[in-house]
Amino acid sequence: MFGNHLRIERGADWTQVHVATDSWAIATLLVAILLLGILLASTICYYVTRSIMLSMVNRLARKEGRKWLIAAGRHKVFHRLAPLVPAAIVYASAPTLSGLTFPLIPVLGRPIAVLAACYMVYTLVRAALALRDSIAERYSQVPYATERPIKSFLQIATIAVYLIALVGIVSLLIGRSPVYLLTGLSAITALLIIIFRDSLLGFVASIQLAAYDMVRVGDWIEVPGFLADGTVIDIALNTIKVRNFDNTIVMLPSQILLTHSIRNWRGMTEAGARRLRHAIHFDVDSVRFPDDGMLARLSERIDHPLALPEGERRTNLGLYRHYLSGYLREHQAVRCDLPLVIRHVQSQAPIVALEICLYIDETRWEPYESLLSDMLDHAYGIAPFFDLRCWQRERS
Repeated sequence: MFGNHLRIERGADWTQVHVATDSWAIATLLVAILLLGILLASTICYYVTRSIMLSMVNRLARKEGRKWLIAAGRHKVFHRLAPLVPAAIVYASAPTLSGLTFPLIPVLGRPIAVLAACYMVYTLVRAALALRDSIAERYSQVPYATERPIKSFLQIATIAVYLIALVGIVSLLIGRSPVYLLTGLSAITALLIIIFRDSLLGFVASIQLAAYDMVRVGDWIEVPGFLADGTVIDIALNTIKVRNFDNTIVMLPSQILLTHSIRNWRGMTEAGARRLRHAIHFDVDSVRFPDDGMLARLSERIDHPLALPEGERRTNLGLYRHYLSGYLREHQAVRCDLPLVIRHVQSQAPIVALEICLYIDETRWEPYESLLSDMLDHAYGIAPFFDLRCWQRERS
């Protein structure tokens, strides 16, 4: 067909084939066929690979215990891996272009190979980020996900992926080994540590917080000196977001929770009991031994019996303490399996201080405050029945 215008010669190696022609029309046609063949092969392989991969994934995802595959498919992890095949074909075909003597085409061989390799790195990064999102979604469905969040670890993995991709792309563009770049980076490590000191401290702190299970999303924490008193709503790599009870948002650096004391109320929530601790101050002059008239009035006014051991004599404050202990133990919200103590405490003023310490089976803020107020209202309101006067500062 081409006559003597087209010659096919074999080299020393059987894999080497040389095609020679002295016709510009034939050369142009052959180059066009070569480029079109590369493009067509890349397109066909892309769709075939994508179809086979997705069908296999869908078949495997139907089996029990393969929810992670469903999450990966929802985030298009395998869709993003499919372009690797056409990019690999273009990369493998680039040396063929370099072997041509056609004008300009051989010069494009190496740039096309580099671009194809860079595109493969880009494709792997996109697939890795999609895989990260699928892992986050699947882990959020685990029962203990709120107790041990992995957001900071995923952010660390994201940074590592970007760094590896950056090193890989730069090494491809300059035609050097990645080891060469890493050797150069080690020389400026000290400078990077100084510049990114806070980020590195936050990075280490987030790992320690997760490893020791110090803070979880949903914990109520208090950080004195930083206006943080509320619920943790997010734990990131460098910061912890807290929503205060007045709905203000406080952003705390992660290292603050390691270098400063914090109060975490998680133990209270897990125990299902919250402590009530309150001191009532009485005028010392109102404390005395009761007479028969007071005992008669008490028996008429109060419902709880004041059964005392025979021969024991108590002051009106002792009777009040005995009554209040019985009243609180019978209260339906008081945890009787935990300590309930009513005791005298030292006071600097000339008063008698009686402290109530017990646990209520309500940890929510509003119901707890309501129960606390009802109990203290009763404790203050019943005191005059025992001829006790609560102490208050005299008006000047």
